[in-house]
Amino acid sequence: MRLVFDGLEKPVDIAPGCASVLQIESPALYARVVASLMSGDGVYAAEPYSLWNGEREIASKDVFAMICDPFHLPWDDRALLGEVVKKIERELLEDEDSRREIEALQQQLASKLIAFSMGFDAEYSIDVEFDLKRSLKNMGFAAGTSQDNSLLDNLLSFLSLSLDAGYKKVITFVNLKTFLTENELLRFYEHVFYTKMQVLMLENKVDNTIYEHEIKHCIDLRFLEN
Repeated sequence: MRLVFDGLEKPVDIAPGCASVLQIESPALYARVVASLMSGDGVYAAEPYSLWNGEREIASKDVFAMICDPFHLPWDDRALLGEVVKKIERELLEDEDSRREIEALQQQLASKLIAFSMGFDAEYSIDVEFDLKRSLKNMGFAAGTSQDNSLLDNLLSFLSLSLDAGYKKVITFVNLKTFLTENELLRFYEHVFYTKMQVLMLENKVDNTIYEHEIKHCIDLRFLEN
């Protein structure tokens, strides 16, 4: 995929497994670019842009998953967890023994709960029909995160969740490098390569190093590109 801004000569290549970095030193231009991608307005944005797959233009709406605060990742995005649940359902359909075992455990739990309610005045019942989505929701099914995890651990876990979900959006971080050491950035890039996710990083912090698994496009204060 190529991201093309009307005011820039070179397109920004976005490839699976390689972090695409757009480094803009001008605060005004940087702000317009971030706002434009967040809007999803394409050629009608404050900084007009278009998206291309080869010679075919791609609709700009809902392409970028913008993450402006890496400490609050969108773990509860239905497009992520919903797809993971569907994947588990497909796996269970192919594994009849595991499905029957889970259903038997659910029926056993229901019987125990009904037995506890026998001494109550009213009559109670439990629907024992197996419903994976409802069961996972009741058990608080969520991606593995913890307040004790480091920022890097959460970032790697989020990329893994996106891989499991078959996430198609371009995960777009705003000034992520500000929060990572060089070693952490290298580990993050390695995981981008492993997961083959499409990652775009919008940066206004000057970093002249070009890392492995990184495609960098820089615009300096004189609006010169390199």
